[in-house]
Amino acid sequence: MTVPAPGLVEFTRPQDLAEGAPLVVLGPALGTSVTHLYAAVAPLLAERFHVIGWDLPGHGVSDPAQEFTLEELARAVADAVTEHTGARSWHMAGTSIGGAVVQQLLAQDPERVASAALIATSNYFPDPRMWRERAELVASAGTPTQVIGCAKAWFAPDFLAEHSERGTPLLHDLQGTDRFSYAAACRALGGFDLRERTRVASVPTAVVAGAQDAMVGPDVAQGLADALHARYEVVDDAAHLVPVAAPELVAHTITELVTAAR
Repeated sequence: MTVPAPGLVEFTRPQDLAEGAPLVVLGPALGTSVTHLYAAVAPLLAERFHVIGWDLPGHGVSDPAQEFTLEELARAVADAVTEHTGARSWHMAGTSIGGAVVQQLLAQDPERVASAALIATSNYFPDPRMWRERAELVASAGTPTQVIGCAKAWFAPDFLAEHSERGTPLLHDLQGTDRFSYAAACRALGGFDLRERTRVASVPTAVVAGAQDAMVGPDVAQGLADALHARYEVVDDAAHLVPVAAPELVAHTITELVTAAR
């Protein structure tokens, strides 16, 4: 095992940071950088909050790591945020594997999480064999093997044609991701299962799904929301990368959760 060291991205300029502003921490999806995934969300949040994001190992600004569990990744994210900001708790939003990290922290270190926005995510990602096979393929042939499939899964039909400036940078992120770190993240997802540890949320929580998401369908997201007794929202025109398709809705949801927690 190599201890992951998530790199952090500041979305709020120091000169714009209001004293006592709530801290919001954004988490990415597999194959993306947090910078591009929340490019249209973060500026809306930064008007009121201190907003930072973290990148997966070998993605974006993070150094590679070749083996880790989601439990280790969640702990590393929490440690990095505390070291960077001095905060002991914060509001969290995460997409896909980023949402799994939020859930992992809720299970293992709940006092860290003041509110939770769980986007296009689940407490279990079937099936382990598929994740192992994907890990083996990417480790041997690289992340470009995933571009066509991810383009179809990440975005609703016609989205890339109509909004190439929002979608293309994410596909470039995928191509530039360290293949061994991507493979390690696949194995971590294959070993992730919080179904027996999912409890009614003790903090304001929302589950947001894309109606056209073939990776984590609305029925799966609805089941997670029911288990958590969380607010549930479906975005009609979104596939897997909801923050790219519906940035205003995502920002509004996070803002409402932060407000409810205060």
